[in-house]
Amino acid sequence: MKESFKRVYKKMILEPDEFQPRPRPAGVEPWHGQKPDGPRDFLKSKVVLPSLPQVLLEIQKVINDPDSSADDLAKVISKDPKLVAAILRLANSAMFSFRTEVDTPSRAVALLGFKQAGSLALGTVSLSLFKRSKSVSVLHVERFWKHSIACGVIAQEIARVAGLGDPERFFVGGMLHDIGLYVIFESSAGLALELLDMAKNKGDSLYSAEQELLGFDHAILGGVIIKDWNFPKQLVIATAGHHNPEKAIKDPDAGVVHIADFMARALGYDLGVSSVLGFISPEAWEQIGITGEQFIEMLPEIQDLIEEIFKILNPQ
Repeated sequence: MKESFKRVYKKMILEPDEFQPRPRPAGVEPWHGQKPDGPRDFLKSKVVLPSLPQVLLEIQKVINDPDSSADDLAKVISKDPKLVAAILRLANSAMFSFRTEVDTPSRAVALLGFKQAGSLALGTVSLSLFKRSKSVSVLHVERFWKHSIACGVIAQEIARVAGLGDPERFFVGGMLHDIGLYVIFESSAGLALELLDMAKNKGDSLYSAEQELLGFDHAILGGVIIKDWNFPKQLVIATAGHHNPEKAIKDPDAGVVHIADFMARALGYDLGVSSVLGFISPEAWEQIGITGEQFIEMLPEIQDLIEEIFKILNPQ
């Protein structure tokens, strides 16, 4: 928290425009105001989800098939030049620090491991689906991406230090945790503005406004979307539970992403849609078993890594 205040004070001096009210988009039609009958009813309305590309479907098929091999996964990755470039750049980044250069998908899968490479490919392609699709949008797409990547990096490093195993799984969980928020905001600019106004007027969090206005929040909606896409159970739990990790206390994914989400916003990697920082669940913090001092020691490396990974996966 102390680091967060220092960051805010510094930013107020160096970037005062960031603290000015953002102009409201012109020509936005008001939201119709009809509360949906749950997240699935909301998705049946005018919400248009991005269709899953063939390469993503093939990645899912390979990682879900117990008879698939590393060669099978490398062949699927090789079909998409953009995915090949992203995976190779990730494998050669400070996130892994391999002693040898990784120059082919086969080499990447061999060094990362089948499960870890599959998770990275799944997360990389999935996040790339979420780009601005409308001329009028309340959500800043670059901030959405940077927050998502920051959350993924922090979640991975927490998992690594806490010895939770398979850090790449937590990286992907962090990257995809706010898919539901993207869908809500891109579905209707009028709805997005009404949610922002409600949160601001009440001095409350955005997800509390979502619960009041819609009857569910973006975490629950994201969990439904990821489940319908037949993604691994851990990603569903991480997404659906990142604002209520105590409901998934037997599984560390939701708690780690919950903490990473808070830390990302505290470090300045926020979405620019809410000034409420929120809080960390004591149960989630206790479960991961690391101290605040340990996390502060990790900060310089984490922040460098966030900037490096964002350059690799930048949607522009």
